[in-house]
Amino acid sequence: MDEIFGYSWADIQRAQQGGRLARPVVRSEPKGPTREDIELLQIHGADGLREMQFHGTLDRLQRAGLI
Repeated sequence: MDEIFGYSWADIQRAQQGGRLARPVVRSEPKGPTREDIELLQIHGADGLREMQFHGTLDRLQRAGLI
């Protein structure tokens, strides 16, 4: 029995002493715009995407500097 509820005994002891028990969240790099994002921008424009509430698409396009 090496783990208790997915945690090692060392992890549990560290949490008992005030340390962290939760595992850190691994963040990936933000993704760039897809071909579909660019096509949607060409068809609807930035204002149209805002009206349709395509917030993820708008975010990717803004991060890439396309709008």
